[in-house]
Amino acid sequence: MHLLLSIILISVCFFQKAWQKIHHYHLTIMYVIICDLLYNLLCRDKFLWKYKPDIFQDYPIIVDLLHSFINLPAITLLYLSNYPINRSFSKQGKYILQWIVGSFLIESLFLCFNRIELINGYKVWMEILFYTVMYLMLRLHHNRPLISYFLSTVVIIFLLLVFKIPLKS
Repeated sequence: MHLLLSIILISVCFFQKAWQKIHHYHLTIMYVIICDLLYNLLCRDKFLWKYKPDIFQDYPIIVDLLHSFINLPAITLLYLSNYPINRSFSKQGKYILQWIVGSFLIESLFLCFNRIELINGYKVWMEILFYTVMYLMLRLHHNRPLISYFLSTVVIIFLLLVFKIPLKS
């Protein structure tokens, strides 16, 4: 399922010609990759979710790398390249809400097929909050990177405290 999602996302980026806009969004794509890698580093002793490999069962790191370097960048590119910039606030809100709901539904499929596991106190309903913060931060980073770095730091510290993530091994 993980590889299929990667193929679908790459295909959608290709057919929508989103790849032509990658130079415009590459800093935010790097931001999302760094955030995901930072999660993997900080939570290595106490993950909140784990991807369960389907075809790469002996190499779970491959699934993490697919998500870090293919899926999240493709999602970021699609989200930002189709963002309704010159539309009303309500249309922008509706767009963000569609991405939150769509991401939650896709993740629900992964949960149903046991391809992702939520652990250590992380619950399904928290995904709605996670995707809300994620999509708002992606747009904020594209427009105001310094503010997004500050807010990302605040969110990271908050999550480390709430989920009691140990920073010592």
